[in-house]
Amino acid sequence: MAPLPIESETLQSFYAAHDYQPIWLDPQGVDQRIYQLIEVLGASSRDGLELHSYDLAEITARLTTDSVSELVELELRASAALLRYVSDIRTGRLALHEIDPELFIYPGDLDRLAILERAAVTPDLERFLREQAPSNPIYRRLRRALAEYRSIAARGGWPTLPDGPSLKPGMVDARVALLRQRLMASGDLTIEGAESDTYDPGLVQAVERFQARHGLDADGVVGAKTIEALNVSVDERIDQILINMERWRWMPDDLGDRYILVNLAGFELDIVEDGSTVMDMRVVVGKTYRRTPVFSGRMTYLDLNPYWHVTPNIARNDILPKIKANPGYLTADGMRVFDGWGDGAREIDPATVDWTAIEPKALSYKFRQDPGPKNALGQVKFMFPNRFNVYLHDTPSRDLFQRTVRTFSSGCIRVEAPLELAAYLLKDDAAWPPSRIESVIAAGKPMTVVLPQPVPVHLTYSTVWFGEGGTIHFRDDIYGRDALIAQALFGK
Repeated sequence: MAPLPIESETLQSFYAAHDYQPIWLDPQGVDQRIYQLIEVLGASSRDGLELHSYDLAEITARLTTDSVSELVELELRASAALLRYVSDIRTGRLALHEIDPELFIYPGDLDRLAILERAAVTPDLERFLREQAPSNPIYRRLRRALAEYRSIAARGGWPTLPDGPSLKPGMVDARVALLRQRLMASGDLTIEGAESDTYDPGLVQAVERFQARHGLDADGVVGAKTIEALNVSVDERIDQILINMERWRWMPDDLGDRYILVNLAGFELDIVEDGSTVMDMRVVVGKTYRRTPVFSGRMTYLDLNPYWHVTPNIARNDILPKIKANPGYLTADGMRVFDGWGDGAREIDPATVDWTAIEPKALSYKFRQDPGPKNALGQVKFMFPNRFNVYLHDTPSRDLFQRTVRTFSSGCIRVEAPLELAAYLLKDDAAWPPSRIESVIAAGKPMTVVLPQPVPVHLTYSTVWFGEGGTIHFRDDIYGRDALIAQALFGK
């Protein structure tokens, strides 16, 4: 870190307001609180930060100097290091909107002058600085996971498995001994079995645990995908944890007393109330070429038996090709056609249109799908208005929830248990018991229901997360968002 000069805006404002009195010096020399600062900065790697960012060598080298100019340099470097540390740990090391244009989260502005003002008068500086770290439970768990995986690395990591035929329960293979060592190292196998080349039941269970933690089919068969996941090095997993710690520094500490958290990379939705997960379900997210963005919103209402108003992009790229391939598609799927996008657009007979002559860019018709068993939104749509036109919804394609990797939507999020989710969101409204929700759906008529209280919704992208009992899970970087952060953080 280059030393910040006295002209730096924050330092200039602070020292001018305090008649250029130092924070870190006293008449006897160096104030003892600077050692608290050094202690915290020296432990910054526990939060995945880079020690060299905080100028510690330059600061410590001046602790015993008698030179006035060197003491001034010490003062400025220490104040600059404090500001940089607080900025890094509170709002992240990266300018996230320059890293990934699909991230629409906004870390709060950091009042650097207020930070320096408080630091100057806080008697317990070490506590003050440690309190700057994110306090949300996911970040704290990531910090513990970082320490655990660094400990694994210090012990030598884990071995890699050579390619070969899939290992199935009961098979005898020379690779079994390596597999046992690998799973012992990561904690998936806790009881060491007999020294044998037989793929025994205890080892099968450990493989199934590993597979579940890494988003693989937990079938106990060690095939190509499982070997690939096993052979990801501990250093790569550490980088993955560091990436996700940076990601969670961008998030607010207060996500809400009750909120919906969707992990796009984990294909999972959690409802969290007072810090505990009270409901979870699988979700389907956007295809890799129609990636669901990362942002937060407030759910305010839901639609029962919704219409599907097809977006222009889907109309051009999906609906028009289907019509050209099958002229009866619109009628069969309950699609209506309108001659424009305005409120007064007139419904027209699709048979009167020569669809084969229409190019996608020239398509001006609006499509709307009626409620019913074929409606792409299913029976319920959950709305948190946003500029991306993204929402949660039911789906008639129930089989997709059984897939391990669930990137099939056009950007919106399909939920596995829509009626349970609707009942939960309306549980505080006596007018909407589950029986009424079911009867309205059975009637087939569209109806909008305003939620008794808005519910925060956070769409996140966490490739490291924690399951039941705090078990760490890793997921593939389906959208390439980890890769962008890795390039910025590590240059790789």
